[in-house]
Amino acid sequence: MNLHSKQLVLGIDGGGSTTRAALAVVTETCDFHVAGRGTAGASNFNSCGWQVATRQVQRAIQSAFESAGTEPHAVAAICLGMSGAGRSAEQQAWLRWAEESGIAEQVTVVTDAETVLAAGTPDGTGVALIAGTGSLAFGKNAAVESARAGGWGYLLGDEGSGYQIALAALKGIARAVDGRGPETSLQAAFLKALALNDPRALIGYLYHPERERSEIASLSRLVFAAAAQGDVVALDILQQAVLELTELVQSVVTQLSFSSGEYGLALTGGILLHQRGFRVSLLECLQEQELEPTAIECVEDASLGAVRLAIKGLQKA
Repeated sequence: MNLHSKQLVLGIDGGGSTTRAALAVVTETCDFHVAGRGTAGASNFNSCGWQVATRQVQRAIQSAFESAGTEPHAVAAICLGMSGAGRSAEQQAWLRWAEESGIAEQVTVVTDAETVLAAGTPDGTGVALIAGTGSLAFGKNAAVESARAGGWGYLLGDEGSGYQIALAALKGIARAVDGRGPETSLQAAFLKALALNDPRALIGYLYHPERERSEIASLSRLVFAAAAQGDVVALDILQQAVLELTELVQSVVTQLSFSSGEYGLALTGGILLHQRGFRVSLLECLQEQELEPTAIECVEDASLGAVRLAIKGLQKA
């Protein structure tokens, strides 16, 4: 395939578990079609480190070019939508990396939540909610004012995320073992999944220096399975997660002066995309709090939102 750099843009969705790249051909009317896609591992450098993060982004880009059947080369524009890049210093680090790498003539760096919003709403206004390994809400209104809630990381926040759901389950198991809390089927489920014989071996598992947060977050699937069987501890954990995610949305809606029925909601992250019952519970909770959105869009691939933002950058240039 013969693709000229002036026709090409790259959109990157860098998450806490997966990095996605979309290589797109831009038309004269600023529409686009995807020529190649690539995936790699986590690229939130706050959790995986700078060298690992940049390597994963580079791998995703390389894979996208291979998918398009062309050699990697500089493109007209790139938008990096990166988890953990909510502060200016983090965005500047990614900007310097992209410029030094010579990936694109024009570089835009935003948070991963901004690319979700661009992918999931027609005009890029509304609220984006992420609940995967971590959690974050981000919004933008017609006056181009933006607001966010959450995104404080796994020590200070990530409420309603896969990581915090799994961690709450582990705490519930510890309480059950000590007799400080109700018995729960989560104990047997976690021990079986991790091939452990003693619940106290969970300590070594959790505190292992090479244990990835995404690996712990993936154990949230066991909580959903236990809740489906009526486990009270699991049900309580998920109910709390719904309330915490609702609070994130409510904070952004309040900051931007949205009213019920006046904003679109873009959802992404494994918890919201793959757990339909949980998603329904969240929407019911939003309705009860008079926060019902006009439209809801589940965003499977936020790299397409990054492509849109890269094209917008070209239009402004």
